[in-house]
Amino acid sequence: MNVFKGMVLLLLIIGMAGVVVQEAAAGVLGISLGIRETGTTEPIGGNGGASGGIEWIDLDGQSLTLDGTWQQFTFDFGSAGVTAFAGGTANGVLDGTRGTLEHIRIRNIDGVTAPITLWIDDVVNTTAAAGDVLITGFEGYDADQEVIFRHPGFSGSTSGNLTGSNYSGVDISGGYAGDASYRVEFQFMDDDAARWLRLTSYAAPNLPNTAIDFASDSSLSFWVKGVPEPATMLLLGVGAIMLRRRR
Repeated sequence: MNVFKGMVLLLLIIGMAGVVVQEAAAGVLGISLGIRETGTTEPIGGNGGASGGIEWIDLDGQSLTLDGTWQQFTFDFGSAGVTAFAGGTANGVLDGTRGTLEHIRIRNIDGVTAPITLWIDDVVNTTAAAGDVLITGFEGYDADQEVIFRHPGFSGSTSGNLTGSNYSGVDISGGYAGDASYRVEFQFMDDDAARWLRLTSYAAPNLPNTAIDFASDSSLSFWVKGVPEPATMLLLGVGAIMLRRRR
């Protein structure tokens, strides 16, 4: 009877932990773009260069809920706000119509301290002339290859905001569409909501300094899903339950 009761209690704890994990996993990250105004003439997806000012698009204006579901982010260059970030020519205005997807800005607006895993898929630049241009769905690359985005700690602008996990690479276990996506693993050093990650395309091994069209009738979109690292959250969930039981 004691063994049976123990098993029942364990199953109850695991089940309750799942609820707590789901609640704890619903952290939120701010998502925006960094666009470098290089004036490139390369085709979309080509190497657009690394010279020119960087402007933020829709700064912290969109959010990713870390609940393990795919969520689409779309940035309309004709209507999204523009904020100067870096470089002498950055002025809060998109100058010209061509440049690069310099980085995705990921801000810790909800103070998440657990290790985080993101998956990115189907990066699309839509223009009036060409329609939807798929830059990459990460298909056809070997596992762990860096495509567009460098590892999280690569940028000196934000490496000091991070600790622990520092990985990015193609994940061939699945994606939003198809058989691949791009996995990024990182951890913010504390719960300061000002901490952010510059996930840059600078000199990446594949699709570096990714050329895009940012004319007023163009847009850029991609899909992302994210979760806090499961083992950590499971421990947090069980710990929370044990604290409740002690009370």
